[in-house]
Amino acid sequence: MKFGSSSEVPAQDVSQLLPGTRGVYVQWLVSRADGSEKVALRRFLVKPHAIMPYHKHKYAEAVFMLRGRLKVNINGVERVLGPGDFFYTGPYEPHSIENPSDEEAEFICAISYEDDMSLQPVEQGP
Repeated sequence: MKFGSSSEVPAQDVSQLLPGTRGVYVQWLVSRADGSEKVALRRFLVKPHAIMPYHKHKYAEAVFMLRGRLKVNINGVERVLGPGDFFYTGPYEPHSIENPSDEEAEFICAISYEDDMSLQPVEQGP
């Protein structure tokens, strides 16, 4: 069991995990460190004009937008998402996010735990 406040969870610069990322920060709200062996819950803060380049990973990912706007590209399909919108990527499905606006964006992301949790850069699709 765990209760907490996101204000008490340190944010990690995602550029440390995926080269080419700029202005994206993640907080691990619930993780293996808390005894959760199957899923993790994360909060992302995306600064204005930030980018997380095209990448893939073994884990599935479900995202729910809280505020701001993000341009999301999944397998070459691009959408602009705002508060209340969501998306899902399956294992190894290439995707990227970009904040094209002057306002910070925020989303919640649930992921599955897999034996390989690495982020793999991918060439941008057509």
